[in-house]
Amino acid sequence: MDSTGKIKPSDLVVGGRYLNRNGLFIRQIEAIEGNTVHYHDQASSWSCSNSVFVRACPTVATPEDEARVAEELRKFARLTDKGEFTVRDEAKALTACAFRNGFLEDLHAGKSSELLTQPGLSRISDEEMRKLMIQASAKLEELLRLKSETPAKYEEWVRDYNRKYCRSWKRD
Repeated sequence: MDSTGKIKPSDLVVGGRYLNRNGLFIRQIEAIEGNTVHYHDQASSWSCSNSVFVRACPTVATPEDEARVAEELRKFARLTDKGEFTVRDEAKALTACAFRNGFLEDLHAGKSSELLTQPGLSRISDEEMRKLMIQASAKLEELLRLKSETPAKYEEWVRDYNRKYCRSWKRD
């Protein structure tokens, strides 16, 4: 950990609880395999590289963070009633979960290159695209099963995920 309290990938531990940079939720590490971190938060379980995890969750969660996050979630739960949650809101939550917060985040975490701005050059390899689509479709399958098998649990999950990850996304 550096002097600002920010963690490094080597600081991560199984069972550790880390505050997301948006301050709205806490991720707990379930396993670390090489550079891959498997974690869960109040919304779902996922995996990413240790460097992406540290970028998203740069500090260890304190008891004060835990209490503040719980209170924030209670406030958001009161703000979103069934009448104001749209199909677009649901689509944003699914997109964030299956794509944005998956392997795409690992790709996005790298440094930008001038080569990426040149037309005709690929920005993603075939193997990366394959991995992205396999992971995203598996996550969507999991969520659609949840929606089909336990609709009330899905409804709670999708609204919660939207509140945590998509609040600043354009809402039309």
